[in-house]
Amino acid sequence: MRGCDVGGERPVPPGLLPSAPAGEGRGEGGTGGGRRAKRGRCRGRRGAGLGVWWLFPAVTLWPGGGLGGQGIRQDLVVTWGVAAEGYRGNLAAVTIPAVDSTTRAEAVAGEVGVRGTLRLLSGATRRMDLSFDGGLRQSAAAGFKVRDYAPREWVGEVELHALEEVASLGTLWAGVRWGGRRVDDRPPMPLFLQPGYWSLDGRLGVATSPRPGLSLEGELYGEWSDFSTSPLTPQLDLLDRKGAGLQMGARWGAPWTMGVWLEVRGVRYDKQGTFDPSDPFRRDRALVLAGEWASPRDASVLVRVRAEGTLNRSNSRRPEYDALRLEGVAYLPLPHLAALNVFGAYTTKRYLTPTGFARLVPGEEADNASQIYLELQRPLLLNLDGALRVGWTRAETEIGGAYFRRSSVALLVRYRPWEK
Repeated sequence: MRGCDVGGERPVPPGLLPSAPAGEGRGEGGTGGGRRAKRGRCRGRRGAGLGVWWLFPAVTLWPGGGLGGQGIRQDLVVTWGVAAEGYRGNLAAVTIPAVDSTTRAEAVAGEVGVRGTLRLLSGATRRMDLSFDGGLRQSAAAGFKVRDYAPREWVGEVELHALEEVASLGTLWAGVRWGGRRVDDRPPMPLFLQPGYWSLDGRLGVATSPRPGLSLEGELYGEWSDFSTSPLTPQLDLLDRKGAGLQMGARWGAPWTMGVWLEVRGVRYDKQGTFDPSDPFRRDRALVLAGEWASPRDASVLVRVRAEGTLNRSNSRRPEYDALRLEGVAYLPLPHLAALNVFGAYTTKRYLTPTGFARLVPGEEADNASQIYLELQRPLLLNLDGALRVGWTRAETEIGGAYFRRSSVALLVRYRPWEK
């Protein structure tokens, strides 16, 4: 949950939760250097939105006061990078309605991104932040049968988050986030690059501490997504959805902390039919149980381990499944001011109903990716860091039980002009 700590997001060293390059992983792309994780609450933010570039010149040149003395520059990171990627697997299965396919592809990419936070309101018991995260990624992809492609990805988001401490209750927070993603000249295999979309979500939450060392948390959220289509991938229109959910949890312990969370959510797909006249549109219901263990926040070596189980049920038997995801992240300081960031996730899934038809709409969020990232970073100059990142992803295609693999290596440079 975002806001489950009084100070907002738990502080981590830069790069502990690095964003994946656009199109990487579970539909959570982004080049802005922000944090990424599923569904966005304390686990991070999902990649999104266009329309943040107008902010970049303003925040770069903004004087220290800003907003008549109320705005406070919290963070600004500009990222440049180049990457080489390889794709292997049953990619042809993803392209049933398309005219081009392959079982292996290679790509090189360049990217630039910017993320930042402005403190719009700051007081003893309340605050309001405006965050933005956006980027551009240009790739050259080869290995296809008809022609090569040069996809261009625009991603970003804008988020407004408010928090207030109430003495008799605890901490209240509210947030709204708007974003989107656009892909030009996209290869005709939707799981090669995650699809474009527009999204809007909002949330209300509360955290209270009935006794020292114990925090009880709850959050209500709603979301809406509209996915972009192309002549080669009209089926992406089926992903349009709206949903709502409730999260409740507890966190305890010091200095090592543990936490458990229970989440229930419902999602409606108004463009996916069920062939049942009495209940014509797909409706999913999910129950999620998660647990987390984390090292002290001021430790030199930071470690966090998380386990999450999902039971997804629907009025359409095709997407019903049980899933388990194990996730770990670590930050290890090294000599010469260097540091190693490690992220790993293993996901396994079992469908309830066997089928010979396409199991997933390409690009569908379905708890289906296992990932490993290793990133070595160190300072280069004042306010300038360099990083070498190696990544591997295994994700399910639209045919249940068929997978593709993605390997990548990237060189990144991050500039923090506000860091002292």
